[in-house]
Amino acid sequence: MTLDLDALLVDLAACGRHVRAAIVRAEQARLADVVGMGADGFATSFVDRVAEEAALAALEAIEPRMNVLSEEVGFIDRGSALTAIVDPVDATNNATAVPSFVEHAPVRPGLAVGDHVHGFPYYAFSVGVLDDQRLVAGCVMNLATGHVFTATAGGPVLLDGYTVRPSAVETLGQARVALIRPETPLAWRTMAPIMVDARRVRITGCSALDLSLIACGTLDALVNPNRVSPAGHGEKIVDYAGALVMLEAAGAVLTAFDGTPVPVTLDLTRRSPIVGAATPTLHAEILDILHREPWDEIGGPY
Repeated sequence: MTLDLDALLVDLAACGRHVRAAIVRAEQARLADVVGMGADGFATSFVDRVAEEAALAALEAIEPRMNVLSEEVGFIDRGSALTAIVDPVDATNNATAVPSFVEHAPVRPGLAVGDHVHGFPYYAFSVGVLDDQRLVAGCVMNLATGHVFTATAGGPVLLDGYTVRPSAVETLGQARVALIRPETPLAWRTMAPIMVDARRVRITGCSALDLSLIACGTLDALVNPNRVSPAGHGEKIVDYAGALVMLEAAGAVLTAFDGTPVPVTLDLTRRSPIVGAATPTLHAEILDILHREPWDEIGGPY
């Protein structure tokens, strides 16, 4: 049977909307509560559980059936050649930064507090579909706004159904760069030239959206300057699987810190600091800057 990728994108976007609706309905005061441990070895928050349950229910209904790799539950084998690599909520800390409501103010007719998705408005549902070791479809939704980025292998990249493309920026001085917060003195030193020379710098906390914004031209690069991983630095496959399809389709670049291709693996414990850029020339300039500092003595190349 030939896989209908366009129909699959429609289903993946519907899955994102299902997750968003579940978060809207959830008890906002509990979103940050730790409720367990995820398959990636990190704590699971209530919002993670709410989102994952909604995502798994929606993915279960999609035909053809797919295996699922999810950040919280791990791998679910359904005997399929297809695997949905899903992060129900990328940037959990953004999602749980909800307002502290003291009292209910008057609202416009038809609008209630519970109709809103709260939090720092930059967190995402992300899913990439693997077909026999090849990513063939990706979907990333900003859960705070509902904006949806989609692509199939070969493109085009769509934002809410409209075709988009990366910028043509080739120099750091012209680039709008998203950064992962540095965690070590080495990372701070490594990042300093980028902070000084880039046109604009943003630290958002959501890799899936940052990469999607590179694919559509809103950002020009994403850099993780953390070369060692004592505290779990680096991105997992669920963080970038959905956006990787878009970047490859659009001709943008995403690699590990050392310039090698990012791993496409079902291992949730594997982390890789990533470097993404709208053009190969910009990517090469950023890699050159990042490697001016010597390797950390307790780490080394990934």
